[in-house]
Amino acid sequence: MTHTSDPYEKVFAPLRTAGIWDVQVPGYIDRDHAPAPRFAPLSSSVYLAVQDGGLLRLQSLGNHGQLSLHMVAEPALPPELDGTDEEFALGAWGDHYLGDSHEQSVSAARYALNAESDPTAGTVRCIEFQFEYGQRLFVDPGYHWGIRLQGAGAYEHWLVEQEQQAGPLGPVSTFLWTP
Repeated sequence: MTHTSDPYEKVFAPLRTAGIWDVQVPGYIDRDHAPAPRFAPLSSSVYLAVQDGGLLRLQSLGNHGQLSLHMVAEPALPPELDGTDEEFALGAWGDHYLGDSHEQSVSAARYALNAESDPTAGTVRCIEFQFEYGQRLFVDPGYHWGIRLQGAGAYEHWLVEQEQQAGPLGPVSTFLWTP
């Protein structure tokens, strides 16, 4: 594993001093679902809500296993909802990945790059955020339906799968960012 703070420092810089208070998943309110309306998540993007303001947007690119990371001021309407009458909503999934301790600092980010990854554009193959109280959030855009979110152990499992089944984009390189 290589230790680096560059070239993703611009992306990670806001995480040096501010905690994450929620994991937000865009979706819509499905009012046609009986017996009650339900939240229907969409899987093309996920947001980490930063305590000092703004969101770290994790966006699946082209459904081919790349993830862009960019700070944004507010969530964007998912393209899947453009031109529909569905009601946009954000699902709060922080309890699943941050546990009982809201507003946790990111203590590390482990990420992998492959031949398609572009550090200057802020794209990675996948990333795992490690939080100060031990919780982990693994974000993998290579899932068939979009972004897959998982907890502790998922990054290690993913690496083993990559070693056993080298893809057409070559081997992955792993990196570690720490504040």
